[in-house]
Amino acid sequence: MTRLGVISDVHANLHALDAVLDFLSTQELDGYLCAGDLVGYGPFPNECVGRVLALPGLCVAGNHDLIALGRLGDERCAPLARASLRWTRTALDDEARALLGGLPLGVERDGVAVRHGSIDDPAEYVLTADRAQGCLDELARVAPGAGVLVLGHTHRPMAVGRRRGLLLHEAAGEVALQAGEPVVLNAGAVGQSRGRDPRARAMVLDLTERVASFHALDYDVQACRRALRDRGLPEGSCHLPPSRWEEAVVAVRGRVGRVRTGPTRR
Repeated sequence: MTRLGVISDVHANLHALDAVLDFLSTQELDGYLCAGDLVGYGPFPNECVGRVLALPGLCVAGNHDLIALGRLGDERCAPLARASLRWTRTALDDEARALLGGLPLGVERDGVAVRHGSIDDPAEYVLTADRAQGCLDELARVAPGAGVLVLGHTHRPMAVGRRRGLLLHEAAGEVALQAGEPVVLNAGAVGQSRGRDPRARAMVLDLTERVASFHALDYDVQACRRALRDRGLPEGSCHLPPSRWEEAVVAVRGRVGRVRTGPTRR
């Protein structure tokens, strides 16, 4: 597979997922990669699990998927995440539960490795160029043939090269991949924006042309909010805009690259 649609952090937001998959269906793809967190926060866990895992490609488990299955504790979660996961556990049907239960923590194919948080921890935020480059060092140990590491979990688009450092941060756009330079790519979140606007994020990774294209897509946010409200979930769960303080902290981390952990929302 040489041209891939890359998604992450769907978070049971079917309206956003449909918009993303409609867009990606026009991109002449060979397959899909998903960096996990199909459930949590949103109102359509069964539908999103079924839709993503019917796609041709690879998917890994995220921390919310593991918590919903009881394989990871929720003590590191914020109250909103913890409450939504309690609801998700009751809402998951047997088929969706079995599909989630079959997801690996990591996969590698055709020189691309996929994890949710970091190489060894699905709940670690990789927000800085320094930490991303550290993940590339770890990647060389666990998957020496991989030159691209796809991560999720932060909900923030990012590209970091081993030599060039930070190449893209919380933006749409294109990043050229240089031959021989390992790179970390994070498409951002499909289902829960943590930026100023509630758009869904996706990436097209062209391994032949060596380009990663980052996209921000509109979807029916109001319909998602109505579905959340109908299910007794907080209608703002699909969009957690950052405070000015959070934006300042993230900006500093992006420039300085010294802090390894990120926001507490998980």
